[in-house]
Amino acid sequence: MSALGQALAGIADPYVILMMFVGIVIGLLIGVLPGLGGIATLALMLPFAYGMEPYPALGLIVGAYSALYFGGSVSAILLNLPGQGEQVVTAFDGYPLTQQGKGARALGASATSTALGGLLGAALMIVTIPFIRELIVFFRPPEMFVMSLFGVAAISVVSSHSYMKGIISGLLGLCLSFVGYDPLTGTPRYTFGQLSLYEGLGISAMTMGLFAIAEMFYLYTRGQTIVKAEHFNLSGAPGARVIDGVMDSFRHWKTVMEGGMIGAFCGILPGLGGTLAMLMSYARAKQTAEHPETFGKGNILGVIAPEASANAKEGGSFVPTIAFGIPGSSGMAIFIGIFLILGFEPGPKMLTEHLHVTYFIAIVIALTSVGASVFGMMVAKPMAYVAYLRPAILAPLLIAVSFIGSYLENYSFSAVVIAFFAGVAGYWLKINGYSRAGLILGFVMGPLIERYFFLSLQAYGSHFMMRPITLGTLAVGLLLVFGRPLRKKIVAHFKAMREARA
Repeated sequence: MSALGQALAGIADPYVILMMFVGIVIGLLIGVLPGLGGIATLALMLPFAYGMEPYPALGLIVGAYSALYFGGSVSAILLNLPGQGEQVVTAFDGYPLTQQGKGARALGASATSTALGGLLGAALMIVTIPFIRELIVFFRPPEMFVMSLFGVAAISVVSSHSYMKGIISGLLGLCLSFVGYDPLTGTPRYTFGQLSLYEGLGISAMTMGLFAIAEMFYLYTRGQTIVKAEHFNLSGAPGARVIDGVMDSFRHWKTVMEGGMIGAFCGILPGLGGTLAMLMSYARAKQTAEHPETFGKGNILGVIAPEASANAKEGGSFVPTIAFGIPGSSGMAIFIGIFLILGFEPGPKMLTEHLHVTYFIAIVIALTSVGASVFGMMVAKPMAYVAYLRPAILAPLLIAVSFIGSYLENYSFSAVVIAFFAGVAGYWLKINGYSRAGLILGFVMGPLIERYFFLSLQAYGSHFMMRPITLGTLAVGLLLVFGRPLRKKIVAHFKAMREARA
């Protein structure tokens, strides 16, 4: 209760409230732009973590991250162009509603469902923290080492086009994290005599290069606007208004609850991803609907269900990220870097020494989810036109911002050079199907994995992997990473056997 009171006192600070609002505006504007996504947004926001107090910095960044999903819903519903990749599910029924002149109603339903989903995810986060605090005492360095390693592997595999490319991406990130001083011996490694590399490659430079700069390279090389001219109108007729969509969400509160719970569950389990959460919510709504044949043709439930799961998933994904340092989603890989910049180490300490920060994040998710929905509905129509910006205007602007952000990390021009080459590498990784999220997660988690490994050897010797809890964690990690391809092979094998008998 003391930690919760401290978090509430932090929220009451006018400066923190201002930062949350600024974050909402930034998140809505970037969310409309397809391709940038949550990771690129966090990459652009990363430099703001330097020099700011933890509460204002987290208010700004979490606010922007929470607002992304409604921003992406606006372009998905009005332009049939999802701002985030997973919001293609929202477009299934959202865009047909716009074609029927009911775009305002779809936006109202989306905004309300997203806000309620965010509240549900934040509530789940607050409720689970006391239980995780009791559980965390059983986890020692060997378990943290195994969980960290498989967390990198899970995100790498899920966010790449193949399992092998995902594993390679994660391992490459781990290798890059070894550049600089050895944290245990103080010996410089892989610096090639360059003083600028003694402190490592830099989280901001790598993140902004791999995501923000790489995305702008990709956008510019396409040589066309993000979206071609689309005509839409927001009717004010009864049955097509924003208020009608708002009432739809409250009328179908069971669908909102089911979608939110599915999203939160998918967020807690690392590697499941937002697309699966929204598809599962959509499928559940269709399965229980009175007229499932209308889905894909403009059924409002097809907007409510996936939108409820979107923000709830992020609330759930903060749970393993904060408690164990295992990212629940690709975006959480960047949040681990943000926590480290602000002086917080994800893991048990976040639930003991910095519990107030954990509660603060949950409250910010709840408030900004509602705030983004309310403000987003007011500016939805002009906001949609951001997607019409030409790459010749957008790309140089965001690349310049990225270079400035990289420089601010340590006020060194070498960081700008690293960001540029990381951008080129990120562009190549994107077009070839490798996992940039896995690479940056391996890079961020490398020092923690190395330290957990060293502490495990010191405390338990070379047989530290034989501890019962460690073996159980290892089994769960193997199942998480390799369970899906193994299941596919088994199913294919039995299918081939049946066909052979036939």
